[in-house]
Amino acid sequence: MEKIPFLSEVFDSINEGIYILNRQGDYIYCNSAFLKMVGATRDDVLELNAFRLVPEGQVSISVAVMAFEQKKKLSVVNNVCTPKGYHYRQLATATPIFDSVGEIEYMLVEMVRLDLFKKRYQQAILDEDLDCIEVPGLGDSVGDRPETFVAESQSMRALLDMAKQVAGVDSTILISGETGTGKEVLANFIHRHSHRADRPMVEINCAALPENLLEAELFGYEKGAFTGALNTGKPGMVEEANGGTLFLDEINSLPLALQGKLLRVLESHKSKRLGAVSEREIDFRLLAATNQDLKTCVEKGSFRADLYYRLNVIPLEIPPLRNRREDIIPLALFFLDHFCKKYGRTKVFTKGVFNQMMCYDWPGNVRELKNVVERLLITSSVGTMEIRQVPENLLGEGSVPPPPPEVYPADWESIYQYDPEDFSLKKYMNFCEKQVVAAALKRCGSSYKAAELLKTDQSTIIRKRQKYGIS
Repeated sequence: MEKIPFLSEVFDSINEGIYILNRQGDYIYCNSAFLKMVGATRDDVLELNAFRLVPEGQVSISVAVMAFEQKKKLSVVNNVCTPKGYHYRQLATATPIFDSVGEIEYMLVEMVRLDLFKKRYQQAILDEDLDCIEVPGLGDSVGDRPETFVAESQSMRALLDMAKQVAGVDSTILISGETGTGKEVLANFIHRHSHRADRPMVEINCAALPENLLEAELFGYEKGAFTGALNTGKPGMVEEANGGTLFLDEINSLPLALQGKLLRVLESHKSKRLGAVSEREIDFRLLAATNQDLKTCVEKGSFRADLYYRLNVIPLEIPPLRNRREDIIPLALFFLDHFCKKYGRTKVFTKGVFNQMMCYDWPGNVRELKNVVERLLITSSVGTMEIRQVPENLLGEGSVPPPPPEVYPADWESIYQYDPEDFSLKKYMNFCEKQVVAAALKRCGSSYKAAELLKTDQSTIIRKRQKYGIS
């Protein structure tokens, strides 16, 4: 108890607003910055209860109530209007504090005014220390951190689990997917999780070089093998991958004449340079990627069937971004953070930008999303912190199709005829609301995305789901 006055002095010296709730939602503490932000006295605040604020119309959304309901740390951005008519935007973060049996005992809420944060950040930039601060002993290296591959959707998580599982063996892996889905990223992921991770991963794009150069690049050549050859000769990519991994991207573009030679190398693990007499023993693991269906290529005669079956030992298919929309926002945030660091800026996306991104089909997949994020950052006004809109000319016309007709509520006449005695306007409105909320949750997969689709807040969706018993 002796430490409480001291802690109060510490909290009162903090620029951010802070308040603490008990498990019943009663305000049991608030600091001076919070009182200044809301323009109230401490006695007035300590009479409040968080669970009554929304029903009483004092606030439209309560991050504390949302955190109580979801039992996890949450952050939201609020538009605030004080009793004196002053408007500002704030970032509010609610952190649950659990007791010994896993129930929430207290809720700590911090609030930061974005305009003041921007001023402090700008001043910090002026006083920036450009020297690198080394922090030893933080565990895994950057390349081993999970955030190097962003996967929130169930399909991508399952794909990564499979990739980790097969990374430990030397079987050939065929990665397929549309252009821009991240086949090269997945190949690097597999290499990093293999027992060959300390050896090189040699990459070559089979579509990037003409046939005569591609053969020399793949298999190398001896001195005098052809006009213009180096006097020292040159090892091929297959040789350079000895002990490590060879990644052949767009293998569907490999000329037929070279497909047989590659098959021979895969079967024997021996490679012969152009102009050489003898073969060399090579130990490598092959990863191949294609943006076309190789089975179709076999049927058309542009790809050898025997090579296809030799490559297709472990097939991994990356779904297009339009089929894993749960990854769009996490990927956009990942790229935004990357480019903010690269260009020395601080920017955030508004909900409107996320809505635009979620309603676009991304025919260029992850690569297109990355390019859009970079362009939005570097073309946005330097004087603003928020990126509020994606220009119409930046995204094509591909968009999410409208929900199927069955998600819309039935007409009132059919319901009335079914049970005229029990029919009322209130019951019909509840029926409609339940149908719409249930359909949105089914379509979006989460209350957060359902709230975005229905243009409301997440807490409302959670309350409606509990009210109507929607699973």
